Amino acid sequence: MDLKSKSPFVSWTRLKKSFYYASKGIYHTWRSEQNFRIHIVVAFFVFIAAQILQVPIVEQAILAVVIGAVIGMELINTALEHMVDLVVQTYDERAKIIKDAAAGAVFVFALTAVLVGSMIFIPRVLEIFL
Repeated sequence: MDLKSKSPFVSWTRLKKSFYYASKGIYHTWRSEQNFRIHIVVAFFVFIAAQILQVPIVEQAILAVVIGAVIGMELINTALEHMVDLVVQTYDERAKIIKDAAAGAVFVFALTAVLVGSMIFIPRVLEIFL
């Protein structure tokens, strides 16, 4: 049976381009979105604190997952906001609802990440001071 496409399973050139375009999106979001920068800086300090407090690797993995999800959702929110701005050229209440709901989703997951972080860090900090 002949394959319809003779392209290789993995095109390293296309893969390299996809990483390049993804990095451009991250860079754009870093430059244009204050909340994204805040999430990145907080994540940096959370990972430093996890090392200082000797948080077990499994809990560090949990922190990485929730932080990665918040950062990923912030990227999706930015893309969605730009798409809405591209499609809707004038003020439209429906566009506002779309953008607000997307921002709300990021907010809810950021609060979830804070809750997870609190569950991991508070007992360790209390142990130091009590």
